[in-house]
Amino acid sequence: MFCEPILAPYQRILRASPEEWLGSLRTLLELPELRFVSQPTSIEYSSIAQLEAPSARLTSLCVPEASSVFSVNTNRPALIWVRSGLIQNRKDVFMIPSAEPTMLTIEGHAALTIVQFEPTDRWPDFDFALTPHQRQQIRWLLEHYQLGSHYFADHNTTVRETEAMLTQLADCLSNPSLALSLPRRRMVDPRIDRVTHFICNNPDWEFNLNDLVEMTHSSERTLYNRMKRATGMTPYRYYQRCKLLRLRAALLRCEADSPSISWHALEHGFNHLGRLPSLYMKLFGEKPSDTLAQRKRLRASALQDQHQPEPDSLRRSI
Repeated sequence: MFCEPILAPYQRILRASPEEWLGSLRTLLELPELRFVSQPTSIEYSSIAQLEAPSARLTSLCVPEASSVFSVNTNRPALIWVRSGLIQNRKDVFMIPSAEPTMLTIEGHAALTIVQFEPTDRWPDFDFALTPHQRQQIRWLLEHYQLGSHYFADHNTTVRETEAMLTQLADCLSNPSLALSLPRRRMVDPRIDRVTHFICNNPDWEFNLNDLVEMTHSSERTLYNRMKRATGMTPYRYYQRCKLLRLRAALLRCEADSPSISWHALEHGFNHLGRLPSLYMKLFGEKPSDTLAQRKRLRASALQDQHQPEPDSLRRSI
């Protein structure tokens, strides 16, 4: 089954220097004291995605090497799920209370999902030391959400499904003995799996339903129904979603002197530019110009942060 990056429609960074990557993360997580404890050795860091939902902020990121970071948490309690890799002296699911100084030592390549909850009166009543049962339930819940997120058809669907997941997560945190009831993992027809792989991995292919029908040895109607059942989208809508994701990636790679949004749109097969803003907004919850503006703000913020002195809290901690 094809798996795109976690929260792919909400990518904010694709590739950056370690300093720019950390500076962008500092801004996105609102952690002004976030710092590397030791100098990174990798030339390039990658992949930060972030979704702002009404009750929490979800951030997905990859760390390419062993490293240590320090910060003082914000007023948002945070839950961290280590999807792959290890963090020294931490479980794969753990919580960080608000305003707590924290050192995280990552042992090699790691992928993390961070949930920063909106501050409310209920959080101080929680026991932030999660039980094994809670960690298991939370892991299952987040894995289920992660798998489903690959086929969220638009921004409104993503926010709705995210809020439903966060409600279950809050219930799990407030009730250590709660057993979540999750639907069985969907088994995707291998023929549909073949179609999604093909569409995603052939950016120069122009949509032709007959190609997909021949690939799956089925009728148009059967393909349509199977695709809709597996992904929630028609073949053409899935094709369009992949094109929009590639366009977003191109905009995120833009430098200051890069060609215009229209140039990138035409390069990625969007010939009706008048429809592009609404298509883009429907999937990503923002306009193409918003994506570019956010990327430029992160770059500028990271560059400014490189000239800031080391915070006293970090010097006291090491």
